[in-house]
Amino acid sequence: MFGWFQNKPKPLRLLAQSEEDVVPLSALLQDAALRGEDVRYDARARALTLRFNRFCHEHKSRTPLRAACALQIGSITGLQSRGFDVHRPPQGMTILHLATEPLEAPACHLYLRFAGKAAAELKIEVEAVDLLLMDLAAPHRARSTPSHPV
Repeated sequence: MFGWFQNKPKPLRLLAQSEEDVVPLSALLQDAALRGEDVRYDARARALTLRFNRFCHEHKSRTPLRAACALQIGSITGLQSRGFDVHRPPQGMTILHLATEPLEAPACHLYLRFAGKAAAELKIEVEAVDLLLMDLAAPHRARSTPSHPV
């Protein structure tokens, strides 16, 4: 009687506290779509928050799914952007991946790379990996499936 409820995807709530934790988060962020107004950098709080629609690669179903999601990056000690102004980001950005580069432990650089002609990128220096990825709602039907040229 309630079989449909058991198959309903559950919202993600993930915390990354090491460079190794960033790898699965990067896979989940691939193809996430966001608008410029969904990027917020608070220098006083040392936090960057991005709100986006995440493509749900983890669900292997015929129906493509997206979920409203947020990524918060904390413990920021430096932020540089290439390809756009972080205080006035462009509309219609797509995340390619999130990578790390070690510094003196536990500090590292996080690289958030975006698709597009500008090869936009955020280089985020953090004193320690402090990431929270959280679905804001249950996944919903996506209008399309991302395609990647070979």
